Amino acid sequence: MTFKFDLLFEVEVPRPWEPGKEAAKFHEAMEQAVFAEEMGFDTIWLVEHHFLKEFAHSSAPEVMLGALAARTSRIRLGHGVTLMLGEVNHPIRVAERAATIDILSEGRLEMGTGRSSSPYQIEAFGTDVSTTREQWEEGLHLLPRLWTEEDIRYDGQFYSWDDAVTVLPRPVQQPHPPLWVAMTQPDTCAIAGDQGVGLLCPAIAPPETFTAHIEAYKKAVAQPTRVAGHFVNDQIGMFTVTLCADDDDRARHLGGPAGLWYISTVAEIYRNDWRGVPLDEVPDSYRYHVEMKRKRGTANTALGVSLEGRDIEAMGQSYIDSGAFCIGGPEQVIDTVERYRAAGADRLVSVMQLADLRHEDLMRSIELMGTRVIPEIRKREAAGGSIPKAP
Repeated sequence: MTFKFDLLFEVEVPRPWEPGKEAAKFHEAMEQAVFAEEMGFDTIWLVEHHFLKEFAHSSAPEVMLGALAARTSRIRLGHGVTLMLGEVNHPIRVAERAATIDILSEGRLEMGTGRSSSPYQIEAFGTDVSTTREQWEEGLHLLPRLWTEEDIRYDGQFYSWDDAVTVLPRPVQQPHPPLWVAMTQPDTCAIAGDQGVGLLCPAIAPPETFTAHIEAYKKAVAQPTRVAGHFVNDQIGMFTVTLCADDDDRARHLGGPAGLWYISTVAEIYRNDWRGVPLDEVPDSYRYHVEMKRKRGTANTALGVSLEGRDIEAMGQSYIDSGAFCIGGPEQVIDTVERYRAAGADRLVSVMQLADLRHEDLMRSIELMGTRVIPEIRKREAAGGSIPKAP
């Protein structure tokens, strides 16, 4: 399998919110995505987040994906991810919207799914946080049926209807678009593999840290027992902060503070999750998050880092040196990408539109990835195929 290079957008809008700033960030994201296709990237991912001030203003990714379908012709377009919870997104509506994107893009949709690592994003919709994993799983298994079967009557745990319905339109890809799930805790890796869906893995830590996660996924996906779709999507995308500049010093100067802003902002957003709730009253599927949060103070468990008691400037440089941030000049970024390959990732999903980095610097980063980094990795793959796995 050829190693893939993807770009993920959350549409970060740091304060102060001057008039027009939020809108500009959306338009810049569109320009960067279109340019990424020209530069040889493989997939554009758009997140679905709600109420995450500054960190992620992308609450309607299907709208942006539809717009990108009209402005691109080759690059694949991914939900990264859709929240598969009925009060937020009923599976029928997800199937309808996703199929429309697949039609408009002429079969380029990647269908990522999830449930949110935080109750903050979903409680306002009336979602029962104690059953989100079960809701996600039922919705995940419903999607392929809704895309491929006619006159469906359904009676499940969370969704049911008596009328025989045929969901329209139908996706272009046959039998249906590839399915994915995002993970923020280790047991999701095996669950994803057992369901036969691709795994999107946050990796704000040295790539080698995730070797066990990848092995758990690969072991499960090799012999899945509950395949959600009509085929197995055996892929792991690891996503992290990425910035490529003309030289290491400039990349570190720009990217280090932006990466730390990313970490500190999401940690602050989730600071109050489950505060005051006894551990035995936290739903089982969220208990890992709570245990890690209370162990690490302000850590966000999706990122696996703590900011307390740290020298922030030194921390930024250490994350670059460790490979947790994929930041540097072209040669440094190539070396870091090789570490992701060695860890077992099938694709690098880059978050570049960080904090208040200038549009011009982000476009240059995309250009350097396309002209220097991606061609070199392709050259190495052609010459030697796979590389030795990290110990």
